Amino acid sequence: MLKSQNWKDKRMQKVEVGKSYTFKSGGEELAKVLTYYGYGTETEIVCPFHEDINPSMSIYYDNGSFYCFGCGVHGNAADFVRLLNPKLNDLQAMRKYFRILKSKKVKDIVPKRYKKHNKTNEELYDISWDYYYGLSSVDWVNDISSEVVRARDYMAQRGFDPETLNKVKAKVTYNNNYPIIFPMLDNGEFKGWVCRTDNPEIAKKRKYLYNTGFSRATTLVGDYSNCNYVFIVEGYMDRLKFIQYGVDNVAAILGWKMSHEQEQKLKKSNIKCVISALDNDKCGKKGTEYLKTIFPNVVRFKYLKGIKDPGEMDQRLFDKMYNKTMEEVKGGLKNGFIRQD
Repeated sequence: MLKSQNWKDKRMQKVEVGKSYTFKSGGEELAKVLTYYGYGTETEIVCPFHEDINPSMSIYYDNGSFYCFGCGVHGNAADFVRLLNPKLNDLQAMRKYFRILKSKKVKDIVPKRYKKHNKTNEELYDISWDYYYGLSSVDWVNDISSEVVRARDYMAQRGFDPETLNKVKAKVTYNNNYPIIFPMLDNGEFKGWVCRTDNPEIAKKRKYLYNTGFSRATTLVGDYSNCNYVFIVEGYMDRLKFIQYGVDNVAAILGWKMSHEQEQKLKKSNIKCVISALDNDKCGKKGTEYLKTIFPNVVRFKYLKGIKDPGEMDQRLFDKMYNKTMEEVKGGLKNGFIRQD
C-alpha cells in the first residue's frame, strides 16, 4: 500500500515487508514533475489527459495537487506520473516518479511562490461583484468610444451582433489584454465574471480570465428554469451563439463533463429533457454519454457533418440543426418517449 504524506525528513525510508511506505508528494515534487514533462511551474496548464486547448488544469503548489476543470482528473505529483504512463503498473510508475525527482533536469526546481489570498469566499464574491457592476454599462449598438468599437469589431468577427452583447450585459474592462467582460449568471444570479482576450498571442496561452474565487464546478451559466428542456453547451461563447440565434434556454457547464453540483441544480429545476450540444468531438461525445447516465431523457443536438461546435455555425446552419433536433424532442414529449413525470 502506498501512502502519500508530507514529512520533514526527506531521506528515503526503509521499506519493511507488510508495512506501508510513506513518501513525500507536495508542491516541490509537483513542480519538478511538471517541469520534467515540459509544463514549467505555472499555476494553470493545458490538461494532457483530454483534448484541451485552453489551460483548464489548475495547479495548487500549497498542497501539491492538481485539478482539471475540463475532465475532472485530479491528484498529486505521483498520480500525474502514473496517469501519463498508463502502460506502467503502480510499482513501475512509482519507480519512474522517484527517478524524475532525482534527475538533473529538475534538481534545482522549486515551485513559484504565489501569495495566498486570505479572503473568504464571500469577500471574493463581493470584490467580483464590485468590479463588474462598477464598470459603466455599454450600449453596444450606438457607443462609438474607441474601447467599445475595438471590442465590438472583434465580436463581430466572431459572428456576434451588438444586440446580443446588450442582451447578455457585456461590458468593456479597459484592460488591454482582456477588454471584454461578461457576467456569469446562474438563473439570473450573479456568480462572477469572465473576460475574453482579443489578442491572438495572448489567446494562445489563455483565452479567458475568471475572477478569483469563481467556482466553475458549482455554476451553470444560463437560464434553465421554467422550461421543459434545456440545451447544454461547453463554453460561454457557445451559449452566446445560441442566444444570438434566438435560443435562451441554454446553459454552459464550462467544460465537457458536467459536475455533480451542476447535475443537482438541473435535477432540482425539473427539466424534462436535456439536449446535449456539447462539442461535436471526442470529448463532447464522451460528455454526452455521461449525461445519459445521470438524466433519463437526453437528446443529442443534430450537428451536421464537419461542424465541430456552435462557434462554426451561421444562422442558416443553426436553423437546420436546431429544427431537426426539436423534431425529435417534441416528438418524444408528444409520444411519451420522453417522460414528463
